[in-house]
Amino acid sequence: MSTLTKTVNNALVYYDSTYSHRWYDAKGPSVAKYLQEFVNLAYDNATGDPLEWVAKVTETGSGNSTAVLTDATGGALLITTDDLENDGWQMQLGGTAGENVKLDGAYHTYFGVQFKVSDATQSDLLLGLCITDTGPDCLGGVTDGMYFRKVDGSTSLAFVTEKNSTEGSTTVDTLANNTVVTAEFLYDGIRVTPFIDGSALATTLASAATFPNDEDLRLTVEFLTGADAAKTMTINWLRMVHLRG
Repeated sequence: MSTLTKTVNNALVYYDSTYSHRWYDAKGPSVAKYLQEFVNLAYDNATGDPLEWVAKVTETGSGNSTAVLTDATGGALLITTDDLENDGWQMQLGGTAGENVKLDGAYHTYFGVQFKVSDATQSDLLLGLCITDTGPDCLGGVTDGMYFRKVDGSTSLAFVTEKNSTEGSTTVDTLANNTVVTAEFLYDGIRVTPFIDGSALATTLASAATFPNDEDLRLTVEFLTGADAAKTMTINWLRMVHLRG
């Protein structure tokens, strides 16, 4: 395994030689990207919230919901929920102006995350790109997005494309407790393909009614407990690369 380069949309893309869909970085005009290995992360001294993200924290139980760096080889972010159902964290990248992805043309886009959850059944998660959330949480319903989702009471991980509240959903994996999963998707200008642990799954064409091509989107992470007990999600790395050139 090594890193190779290629030119895409006037940008130099660094990608994996074995998993060619996996992008590590891109440089050039009109590149929007977020590349985080969670070795360093700036925090608000008063709240403890990561400064890169707009966070909506729910902590109605006896403790707190937190998102902090944790001891892990290579770095990791540990999200811990409070101990009442639906306690947890929603994080959308950037401040009030964090929408920096729009899939309104052949603008190649990569998203990837490596994570594990302590309870694969009694937890909710959403990882990917969403419109800015104006409701209580993205899992409770957004109008537009492209993301991985799991709801409590089930271990099924789905890949979702959603436009104007119409969604297409495909089950892509079955999660297990404390088991690391690498979930990725790549939009190549024609179709979006999800990948689980390096394996490609069913594609969605950009012409599909559920393809979110008319709204600006932002990187989104949400994790909630699905029971009256604290749960954790550990994220080893998180990457997004969007090429507008």
